[in-house]
Order: sequence, then structure tokens, then C-alpha cells
Amino acid sequence: MLTENHTKSRKNISLNKKGSYIVEATIVVPIFIIAVLMLISIIPIISTCENITYSVTEEMRMETAKSAFRDNPATAPIAMGIRVNRENRRLSSFYITGYKYKYRAHGIDDLITVNFTSAFKEKNPLGLFSRVEFEGKLTGRAYTGSYYKDTPSTRSEFEEDKESKTVYVFPNWGKCYHNKNCTYVRSNCHLVYLSQNVKSSFHSCPLCGSADASIGTPVFCFESSGEAYHLASCNAVDRYYIEMEKDEAVEKGYMPCSKCGGE
Repeated sequence: MLTENHTKSRKNISLNKKGSYIVEATIVVPIFIIAVLMLISIIPIISTCENITYSVTEEMRMETAKSAFRDNPATAPIAMGIRVNRENRRLSSFYITGYKYKYRAHGIDDLITVNFTSAFKEKNPLGLFSRVEFEGKLTGRAYTGSYYKDTPSTRSEFEEDKESKTVYVFPNWGKCYHNKNCTYVRSNCHLVYLSQNVKSSFHSCPLCGSADASIGTPVFCFESSGEAYHLASCNAVDRYYIEMEKDEAVEKGYMPCSKCGGE
């Protein structure tokens, strides 16, 4: 009798365990399925946001390169809108909400900044995230030939609002920085990169054949007294100067010019 009761008790315990597993499964499995569906729904949303960002970034990259040869502030916003809408068919809207072209901030010149907002619909089994709004901001620097050779700034340094001043140094000669009116600067040439603006301001040098130079080639101009642009091999090129932020010049060990004071 005792053995029979013990056997029934063990059967009841076994049935109770099976029942508890079923109850737990009915609670956990739907939650798990919903979580998986939510993750699956998020993936195409992230993909669309990445595509929008990539399209805007590529057009910004093209604009920073083209700005070396021409100034056209209206081109980039239009190109961004066309490309984003062409490559993202599910978009309901895409707007440029802010645009600044070749401005100066935080000691860096020729910055280009664009703010944009977009909205799109994404179908999913649960009806979640049916409408998504995505905003972004992108900043680049136009390629203008100015010389910046330093370690990248940290975020705190970039956001720090401090006054900066442009000075002129001779990278291969001397250890002083000068102002624009210094006789050392005025009597020597300036390293620039050949562009349509340079061609319109200076003619080519017949001695070194700079007329054959392609756009983007480093050339040298006597901005105060010369009328031609020269190649590095030209006999007219002796010393050349480049532009640099005063803080950077001091950090690199340049001293103020004894003649002009560098200010």
C-alpha cells in the first residue's frame, strides 16, 4: 500500500513538472517571438538610415573636393536631395534644414555643414515603427590647399570656442612665424594648389612650363609682386611659405619674427 501511494506521488510530481514547463513555454515563447520580430523590424530601419547618411556623406565629399576649383554653395543641398530620394524609395520626405558654406569656426576655416531631416515608413508584422523620423548633421572642410599637418583634435578641443590667428611660416627654412605684411613673406612665394581661381589670377611661367600642370598640382605664386605661377623646379622658386594657425605654429616651436612680431 505504501509502495503504491509512493508511486502515485511520483507520477503526480512528474505531471506537475510537465505542466509547469507548458505554462512557462506559453508565457516565454510569445515574448521571445515578439522580441525576435522587433529585432527583425529594426534591421531595415537601421539600413535605411545608413543609406541616407552614406548618400549625404558622399555628396559632401564630392563638394569638398570640387570646392577647390569653384564656389557654388547651391550645388551640394540640391545634389544631396536628389541622391537621397533616388537611392531610398521608401522615403516620405527629405529636407535640408540648415546649410553653411565655407565658414570659419573653432580656428578652422572653409567648413561646410549640413543639417537634414527625413521621414520614411517601414512595414513590419507587429505594426511597430511604422513611421520613422531620422535627423542628422554633417560637417566637412573644403579642400582649399591650406596646410594643416597635425594630430587630429579631440572632441573637446574641436568644440572649444577660442580665437585663432593665421600666421605664415617657411616650413623648410627658419623657425619664425610672420604676419602677412612682413617683408620676408612679401618677397617670397606662396605654396598653393592649382585651381581655376589661380589660373584666372596668374598666368603660367614660360620658364618651367607650368601651363602643362594639371588641376591640383602644387604651384608657387608671388602674390604681392608676381604675375605667374611656377612649378617647384622653377629657378624663380627659392623659398616658399605656408599658412598656419598661430597656436599650431607656437606648438611646433616657431618663434615670432623679430621684424614684424608675427602679429
